[in-house]
Amino acid sequence: MKTYQYRDLSVIELPDALLVTACDSSGGVGEKPGDELCVATKYISIFAARVCLFELLACGARIIGLSNTIVGEMEPTGAALIAGIREELERAGIGDLPINGSTEENFKTCMTGFGIFVMGMAERLRITPSVSGDVVICIGKPKFGTALVVDGDPEIADYQDLQTLVEHPGVNEIIPCGSKGILYEATNLATIHQCQFQTVSNDLNVVDSAGPATTVIASIKPLALPELAAVFRDKMTVIGHLK
Repeated sequence: MKTYQYRDLSVIELPDALLVTACDSSGGVGEKPGDELCVATKYISIFAARVCLFELLACGARIIGLSNTIVGEMEPTGAALIAGIREELERAGIGDLPINGSTEENFKTCMTGFGIFVMGMAERLRITPSVSGDVVICIGKPKFGTALVVDGDPEIADYQDLQTLVEHPGVNEIIPCGSKGILYEATNLATIHQCQFQTVSNDLNVVDSAGPATTVIASIKPLALPELAAVFRDKMTVIGHLK
């Protein structure tokens, strides 16, 4: 059995399939007195679940399981976090997935801590290696902090956008962008394939955080550009190409 890492994913080769896992965490954000940033508790798990789901779905995995670690009591913190997970699973069209987890019932906590671990299965990773000449596009506008609204925000990438990219034969690699920003992910993509990322002028903030996967970049074949532009319209921005 072989285990390896692809970007932020861990991949385990089973006899007939791949087990693919993703994780995310948060600390000091929530509604407890010691939290540095006050945010409604459910949004912590919504954002964390979204990050993991986007990572797994982008590589063609089918979500099969989820575990969480809650550094606090079940009521009210744990219940709110679990509700956030279920809300995001529903938003992703995954439905009623069993959720396993653990809480801290022995000690009183004054700061919110949360972790999530998501598993997926795939026959193979949905990756066609990027090559020199690929166009790099971005779907959505990067948002984080108070600027971010997940409930139907039309400016950020959503699960339908992701599915459209996954199913399109002209799309090579799909990468959700998070706290390191769009430019970091595009440059890292180029480096993995011994290419250089050449930016083109655009109106996006490609340097700062993109929050919890509010944008998705993709390397695409040049011939696919007109069709994808027609599908995504103003939601798509060409940010550069590989050379």
